[in-house]
Amino acid sequence: MDTKQIKRKMTLRTASIVDTIKSLAGEKKRERKPCSYNVRKYKHQRVIILDCKNCKSGSSSITDPICREYIFQILNSEPAANRLVLSHLFERDYEMENLDFLYHLAQFINNIHAYKNSGFGTECEEYTTQCKEWLLSIINTSTFDPIKAYLEIREKINTLQKSNAKAIRIQFISLLEKMISTVPLLADRIRGERESCDYYRNTIKSLVRPGFSTSRIYTAPPSNTEFLERYEVHRSGGRILPITIYRLTDRPESLYFTIPPEYNDMRPIELEIIESVRKKLMRHRPKEINFSESSNSREYFERLGVRMISDEAREKNLKLAPDEINVLSDILAKYTTGLGILEDVLSDERVTDVYVNSPADINPIHVVVDGEECFSNIFLSQDDIDSMITRFRAISGRPFGEATPVLDMDLPEFKTRVSVIGDPLSSGGLAYAFRKHARNPWTLPKLINTGSITPLAAGLLSFLMDGQSSVLVAGGVGSGKTSLLCALLLEIPQKYRILTIEDTPELPIEDLQKLGFKIQGMNTKAAVGGTNIEVNPETALRAALRMGNATLVLGEVRGPEVKVLYEAMQVGAAGNSVIGTIHGASTRAVYERIVNSLGVPAASFRSTDAVIVAQNVRISGTLKKKKRIVEIAEVTGGEWEEHPDSDDIFNDIMVFDATQDKLVATDLLDRGGSVLVSKIAHKWGMGIDEASLNIKVRAMIKETIAKVGEQYPGFVESDMVMKANNAFCLYLDQMQDDKGKVDFHDVYNKWMAWYLDFVEKNR
Repeated sequence: MDTKQIKRKMTLRTASIVDTIKSLAGEKKRERKPCSYNVRKYKHQRVIILDCKNCKSGSSSITDPICREYIFQILNSEPAANRLVLSHLFERDYEMENLDFLYHLAQFINNIHAYKNSGFGTECEEYTTQCKEWLLSIINTSTFDPIKAYLEIREKINTLQKSNAKAIRIQFISLLEKMISTVPLLADRIRGERESCDYYRNTIKSLVRPGFSTSRIYTAPPSNTEFLERYEVHRSGGRILPITIYRLTDRPESLYFTIPPEYNDMRPIELEIIESVRKKLMRHRPKEINFSESSNSREYFERLGVRMISDEAREKNLKLAPDEINVLSDILAKYTTGLGILEDVLSDERVTDVYVNSPADINPIHVVVDGEECFSNIFLSQDDIDSMITRFRAISGRPFGEATPVLDMDLPEFKTRVSVIGDPLSSGGLAYAFRKHARNPWTLPKLINTGSITPLAAGLLSFLMDGQSSVLVAGGVGSGKTSLLCALLLEIPQKYRILTIEDTPELPIEDLQKLGFKIQGMNTKAAVGGTNIEVNPETALRAALRMGNATLVLGEVRGPEVKVLYEAMQVGAAGNSVIGTIHGASTRAVYERIVNSLGVPAASFRSTDAVIVAQNVRISGTLKKKKRIVEIAEVTGGEWEEHPDSDDIFNDIMVFDATQDKLVATDLLDRGGSVLVSKIAHKWGMGIDEASLNIKVRAMIKETIAKVGEQYPGFVESDMVMKANNAFCLYLDQMQDDKGKVDFHDVYNKWMAWYLDFVEKNR
């Protein structure tokens, strides 16, 4: 060995010693005491909570190296948690596959530290020294960036494999392969050539929430999504809630994605103000306020919140505009007396249903948007679901517990019906289903524009309602029965009284009363979860039959009271007509249920004039469901056998053609062979041709309103449709000749002239 080689070798050894000392010093410096934390145990989870509020590093994110190092130290000492929470102004929750990934990284750190003193033999001492130096730096790096360490080891293996492999290199490659194989699952999670920071920022996702909320959300959509659409929901107080719908690329499902402003866009000082005022409000419980009435308590807290937020901002030398104070006050009320983030979802008019499956704290809420079910980026906590049931029990006054594990009630403030099930019926804990009522009553023109019915079907249904027919609307859950029932009520002339009987209020009675309808609602004992002090349906029905001549509307035909109803219909004591909804997928199913299940005699069933069937239809086998009326059938006249076959007692007037995605008329309507249309025509003293023309004119009117509504949506709402219907009725009365005959073409022309002027004045 010459002099140059000796000097070079000594220089390398000296550098190695210096680097090793620096590395050890750096390692010693980083061996700090982990952040303070505590472990909480819940029914289904064990949660590690790191207190980051007083962290000297000022960080509370896994993207920060110091924070990461503390987290991995804690995970190695607490190996059995279901959630990891970094608690700060914004709290970040890591769970499920994201927490599993962090645990695997912590295990990787722990495992590769065992290779600090690995030997490589005596061959090529210079190369061995370089290997040790490199390996020590990688092990040190792994304590705060295990992904970077993993990537560098993998890159080193690839580089060595491409070189001329000597014995020492082969031995070193084998060692490195053992190191990265200690946690084999990392190979599936760490792929590609990305920087390690990309994994911490984009791959390991946290659920985020402000400190005053226990609901958690993902603030970024998963990688397996494609953008579909974005819209905004305007909340009280001036808040704007952005909604984005994504399509999943690996399964037939969509994602409902939202980030309320308090989860992402607010300044830290604003969050501090809300949290400070919220704590003060929780201690402030005025005796004069009934907190079981959510509308009262919310209004009170909003007014009080405005004053307290203004005072708090003044103390912190923060200038807030009145609009900003209103927004903060609304958020404050949402998290004190409201339903939290759930009420934001319920305020979205396109959302019809919200489902919370148990265990609720590990399942995202599911929502139905325009008839399509989506999962969301929102996770409710155990505290959320426990506090909700406490409030719902107080509002409803109904029992709920192991003896009565079902609660069904209405939330008028949100125009929503909620059903709750708990132990022992739901083994995973509390589960919720929120079913929203329409904010505005449905109308036939609006149903035309959604594709549920055709203009001709709308004309026929209007004719049947005006003709005081007894009609049952059948269908499955969520098929649109109640929506159609609301639309049918608007076709009843306002001169007639209407009595409704419901166990869970869904019909928009107050809205109809404001429009001028003479309607009286009656509430009965709930089918599930009702109390003994509530009135049973049979008693309510007998009371309704004694309240004078009126159209009788049953929110749900389902119990033994139906016998009383059909007895009254047979003798004419039910008033003008009877309309109700019933669960059933076809006319045959309706007949079988009423006659065989509910015990109504077959002869009594003849009092039913027509059955309308609604269904959720999957056009061409696609997964997206569309609400459609699939059948309008009349009950046949003539003599029946003692036990008639259900197929022989119905005649289809209109049926659904899936190839055209619409209802089409049968020969009964085209050729004037309908028994029901003839019955109404005879009652009105007109011929079948006049009745057919009446239906067609109504159809043209509904189609005209629907087309105007495509450009001006307000014209298909209940108030505008009611005015159009009233104008048609008035022209019918005004344009009768001496013999009571009406020229329907002339009536239509008069109405059209009026409607064009009406649109011009009100658009």
